[in-house]
Amino acid sequence: MTCSPGSRSNRGRSAARLQHGVAAIEFALVFSLLFLLLYVIATFGAVLYTQQAVSRAAEDGARSVALQPVSAQLQQNIVDAVRDSLAEALVVPALQSSSTALRRAWIANNVNVTVTLSGNPNPQAVVLVKYPYSANRLLPTLPLLDTSRWMPDELQGQATAARRL
Repeated sequence: MTCSPGSRSNRGRSAARLQHGVAAIEFALVFSLLFLLLYVIATFGAVLYTQQAVSRAAEDGARSVALQPVSAQLQQNIVDAVRDSLAEALVVPALQSSSTALRRAWIANNVNVTVTLSGNPNPQAVVLVKYPYSANRLLPTLPLLDTSRWMPDELQGQATAARRL
């Protein structure tokens, strides 16, 4: 049995027509997986950035021990140095970051800064900064992906410094 040239092209066209839907489905699946992968990478990047900002703020607070004179205001000066450092980072929600005053007010209300001073002539300071990450995520959560199981609720940074006279 021989096939005419016209019947081969009809079969080829119908097979190609069936493949159009398969390509769209493959694209949707691959795009969904790539988008999910990019979201996970960006989310972990945001957490790492925030952790670095919190750690750097604790270090800046501890470093200010050497720069500040020993006085009754030393503890408050350390807290101010931590808040100034965090105000320069991108850790404040967008609605509260239009000015430096708003950023500092948000940080004062939401970020816990604990300073422990010891030693009278040569003060040593331990600065602990706690940032409530679960309430202030930099990226929104996806409706079908519950990130609360694998993301931290709170980020902490701690630094210690001693002043040598």
